Amino acid sequence: MRRNTSYINFKPECLTTEDSWTLFQRIALPMKDAAEFKIDEEKEELGKLMIKHCGGLPLAIRVLGGMLAEKYTSHDWRRLSENIGSHLVGGRTNFNDDNNNTCNNVLSLSFEELPSYLKHCFLYLAHFPEDYEIKVENLSYYWAAEGIFQPRHYDGETIRDVGDVYIEELVRRNMVISERDVKTSRFETCHLHDMMREVCLLKAKEENFLQITSSRPSTANLQSTVTSRRFVYQYPTTLHVEKDINNPKLRALVVVTLGSWNLAGSSFTRLELLRVLDLIEVKIKGGKLASCIGKLIHLRYLSLEYAEVTHIPYSLGNLKLLIYLNLASFGRSTFVPNVLMGMQELRYLALPSDMGRKTKLELSNLVKLETLENFSTENSSLEDLCGMVRLSTLNIKLIEETSLETLAASIGGLKYLEKLEIYDHGSEMRTKEAGIVFDFVHLKRLWLKLYMPRLSTEQHFPSHLTTLYLESCRLEEDPMPILEKLLQLKELELGFESFSGKKMVCSSGGFPQLQRLSLLKLEEWEDWKVEESSMPLLRTLDIQVCRKLKQLPDEHLPSHLTSISLFFCCLEKDPLPTLGRLVYLKELQLGFRTFSGRIMVCSGGGFPQLQKLSIYRLEEWEEWIVEQGSMPFLHTLYIDDCPKLKKLPDGLQFIYSLKNLKISERWKERLSEGGEEYYKVQHIPSVEFYHRVLHIFRSVGGDITGRLLMR
Repeated sequence: MRRNTSYINFKPECLTTEDSWTLFQRIALPMKDAAEFKIDEEKEELGKLMIKHCGGLPLAIRVLGGMLAEKYTSHDWRRLSENIGSHLVGGRTNFNDDNNNTCNNVLSLSFEELPSYLKHCFLYLAHFPEDYEIKVENLSYYWAAEGIFQPRHYDGETIRDVGDVYIEELVRRNMVISERDVKTSRFETCHLHDMMREVCLLKAKEENFLQITSSRPSTANLQSTVTSRRFVYQYPTTLHVEKDINNPKLRALVVVTLGSWNLAGSSFTRLELLRVLDLIEVKIKGGKLASCIGKLIHLRYLSLEYAEVTHIPYSLGNLKLLIYLNLASFGRSTFVPNVLMGMQELRYLALPSDMGRKTKLELSNLVKLETLENFSTENSSLEDLCGMVRLSTLNIKLIEETSLETLAASIGGLKYLEKLEIYDHGSEMRTKEAGIVFDFVHLKRLWLKLYMPRLSTEQHFPSHLTTLYLESCRLEEDPMPILEKLLQLKELELGFESFSGKKMVCSSGGFPQLQRLSLLKLEEWEDWKVEESSMPLLRTLDIQVCRKLKQLPDEHLPSHLTSISLFFCCLEKDPLPTLGRLVYLKELQLGFRTFSGRIMVCSGGGFPQLQKLSIYRLEEWEEWIVEQGSMPFLHTLYIDDCPKLKKLPDGLQFIYSLKNLKISERWKERLSEGGEEYYKVQHIPSVEFYHRVLHIFRSVGGDITGRLLMR
């Protein structure tokens, strides 16, 4: 879970009566051919009556349509219409905004129409603050831990699968906002519309479903008011369990935070009925989790993710009913006792990234596991994986001496794997081994950081793979002829030392579904050829620390590219004429000596859709020419640490769309009012001067750029 600051709340624009009816029909009567289908008169009359209560608000219309989408008879429509009326007359809900009372009552009715199992699923969303991205995986395990649903486990169905079904139903009813991720085909995150969140909070309060506090509560206040079985603490600084929580019937204690917080007092003895305990990012004095944790024998969900904990007590082994255990931590060694083998109900297990050599864990009994993170051969045996046939997500670190045959034998029977990560951290794997065949029917995402100098055929990888990351493979031959045959591949990253050759060719028709390509730290790569019709759907291209790459392909760069980042490439030829022909390009970053020439030219008519341009640390760049008609939609420009650039181009004054210019302090005198180049920027509403812009490149460049710059 994390806060998403990209959501911006606007006052909703109301639809006309005609547009409201059109939208309603599209939602309530799906799969109908508008040219042939005619709604019967009674339904039309009822529908038009009901949408009047929506006040033209699209959300309310969508929710109303979602309620009626599976109600096929006029009787069902009449019943719902009467329910809306009784909600309004009876005043069964109270909202702060009188102007939206009618619409909110429609939204409230959508909750009443939910099946009972979905009502509790929906109310669980009240745990999270406004504008939070809620991880559907965590949500699914919350639901399972509280018995809201039971996984059916036939044909490989997992808790995550069942959670996806429930989220899909809430999305279909327009009560939850989410979309399936193109790489995983799952709902990864979700959130609520502000008005629907108001309904969720109100219903949670009415049903005493949970209590939320955002500041340190007083003991007296809690003792007198907390009768709910669920307690949510948002953004705590300190929580004292004994003093702040005095409800022996508490079933769930969840902390939502953006940073570390202190747990003062760690006795959970009065909370023995807890099923869910989420203490993400907790700081425990001394680093030792109290042994009384073992008294919470009803616990199903325990998260100490990113917690400052160095020692897990042996009493953890008492928690036989756990289905979710997250001990993931980074940057510190954490001792975990060998007590996990008795937790045979576990579906999700995330281990600390460093447990030290003394930790030895027997895991072979955990045959119901669906997710296993940070499994290390330093602490466990690969043979333990053989019986975990339900695994869909597996992360392995190879530290002890390992053969590829042993690895293949240990994971070869895991037929439900969807995501597999293998990282070789000095296992001294035999270098003459040809490789491993990843023959997993359901595998979609694969990360490999291991020595694998050859790819024999495309049969190394499942044909339906959507995401592939390669690092440290030191492939001797161009991998593109094999990888481009992966017809479902959407994201490809060739990372540090993944390719040791000099030339790569992307053939015509190759990579038909690829949307993102990242080529990082390929130190020997010199030549890249892209044939016509290769990568037709590519949107994002990142090339970083490829110092021998002297030029981009002059022709046939994928025409639908929208974002390009180039860093540490040492291009000798001006890349702008080539890139300027990309008619859909919206964001371009050039930085860190990626161009070693003197002059760059933006031609008239070039970059017809470009909106953001960032240029940083081009140390040999002296002159920039911007012809009139270039970059007509540019609105943000960053320039910094280009010491030989003496003046800005005259053509900037003709880019009337430019709203933001951020440039280094040394330009302040020249660009301020009265300065000799002020006329070039006087039309720009916001001109900022600063010393460094590294943080800008982190935010603009996306995950890969940020990760590289922080190394």
